[in-house]
Amino acid sequence: MRAMKTVKPDDLFKGAQEVDISNALSMRHPDDWATFYKEALDEAAIVAMTDPDGTITSVNKKFCEISGYREHELIGANHRLLRSGIHDRAFWRDFYQTITRGHVWHGNICNRAKSGHHYWVDTTIVPHKDATGRIHSYTAIRFDITPQKVAEERLWKLANTDPLTGLPNRRRFLENLQSLTDTGAENGIILGLMDIDNFKGLNDSLGHTVGDHVLQHVANRIRETLEAEDIVARLGGDEFALILRHCASNTEAEERIARIEDALSELIPLGRDSRRVSASLGLTRFPEGGATANELMKHADIALYKAKANGRNRTEFFTDSMREEVIRHTELLHRFENALRNNELEVHYQPVMPLTRQAPFKMEALLRWRHPEQGLLYPPQFMDALLDEGLATMADFHVLETVLRDLRRFHADGARPQMVTINATMGDFRSPHFIARILTAIEDGEIAPANLCVEITEGMILDDRSSVARAGIEKLHAHGILTAFDDFGTGYASLRDLRDLPVDFIKIDKSFIVSLTTDAADRAIVQTVIELAHHLGKRVVAEGVDDPAKLAILREFGCDSIQGFLISPALPLDAIRQFLLDGRADELRI
Repeated sequence: MRAMKTVKPDDLFKGAQEVDISNALSMRHPDDWATFYKEALDEAAIVAMTDPDGTITSVNKKFCEISGYREHELIGANHRLLRSGIHDRAFWRDFYQTITRGHVWHGNICNRAKSGHHYWVDTTIVPHKDATGRIHSYTAIRFDITPQKVAEERLWKLANTDPLTGLPNRRRFLENLQSLTDTGAENGIILGLMDIDNFKGLNDSLGHTVGDHVLQHVANRIRETLEAEDIVARLGGDEFALILRHCASNTEAEERIARIEDALSELIPLGRDSRRVSASLGLTRFPEGGATANELMKHADIALYKAKANGRNRTEFFTDSMREEVIRHTELLHRFENALRNNELEVHYQPVMPLTRQAPFKMEALLRWRHPEQGLLYPPQFMDALLDEGLATMADFHVLETVLRDLRRFHADGARPQMVTINATMGDFRSPHFIARILTAIEDGEIAPANLCVEITEGMILDDRSSVARAGIEKLHAHGILTAFDDFGTGYASLRDLRDLPVDFIKIDKSFIVSLTTDAADRAIVQTVIELAHHLGKRVVAEGVDDPAKLAILREFGCDSIQGFLISPALPLDAIRQFLLDGRADELRI
């Protein structure tokens, strides 16, 4: 066998000739390289060349594809042909100053295609100079970034726009307001906060789909009414915000707001139905009503609260006195909350005297506040706290629980009132607990249905939330609980309301009773109401009876029961218990 020869690595290159190829590479013709770069650029970028005046002298295929123009339509045309109108004068001023000074410009430009649609390009403009330094042409190299821009705009819209109405959202509005106040360059700015009156009731009664339609309609009407530079935003729920610019005076602002109110007062079509809405507005002026965005928002909110407290469907301008009032109101709410926690609230009972054998002896449960410093307070002294629906509902629930407890005590003592009436608010009917607690008390045998009567006011069946109240009344009635229509005559309840509502008692407001002996018109009204109620199968209670002459007239008219200081003021628990044990309730019977 022949032995194999070992080969060293160096032996492999013996006889090889070293050749320097760098010269060969460098000898490639420059035109070849130009062609190479042009081909590569044409594949990757949108390219055009112009003369110093901006006249297009050359475009590549990608330029034609994205712009929608043919090459012969572009050559000889000015590049302004592609302007979209998106960029302002300052943008183009910076653009031209940069390139005409011989500097490379880089940025994003929105162009308009032949079809009219917009597209975005990441753009670099390179000036070309001759030996003397004079610019003889420009090359524009662009890359299509439209998909990125569309995504950015979508994200920006999500972050800054209310999806339901298309208006700026709270975040965007506050940025706009901050920008205007930070510069301080513009006076005559009015900030407004607006709430749709009783919108929650509309939502509850007609549903969220209708509520959304109303919000969209309101947004469109405001947008159509405002001046071009004004701003409207939806802050959330039914709260809108406005910036009115160039308002020379409060009067001018009020005139512009009046146009909005007129627009909102028009009927809103809701399928086969239609509905009107009103709004409450709080306004403040920059810089007099606040030097910062936060101050303006706070003061406009205070003015809005004042507009609501004054009856809604109105506009209020912020004043310094409002701030003090809000501070007092806030303190009252805080003290009232503490009163609920500290058991400072009491229930007193006012007897209701029957004038006919069919009428039961009743007592009305009335709230009192045993204030640790001010003594016994009556509702007019803390009524502002009860305008807060949450606190009012808590207070009413406290009254209900107290009445249920006291009824058990009355029965245990042998002091058995036939009926106790309690006052209910709209918040009680919206609460899942109030009616449920009454029904549970009946089911558990705590009370009989005839022991309790629930009073409502006219206002509860007249506004957009009426269906909630009506449903609650009907539910109580279905379980044998009697109901009363309180303060009748102070609102605008129709005869149809009186006929259709399953209420058992009509309470004539004391404003008609106070002049019963001196005013023939009031006597006629009271007599008519009593006769009408009886024809409808309802019994009548007259409130505020304070002298025998009024009692005599009411007895003559056939009134079923009376209530007032002539009979007794509201009494605390121990006093009313003794009243019952002494048989004084029986003495009041006819």
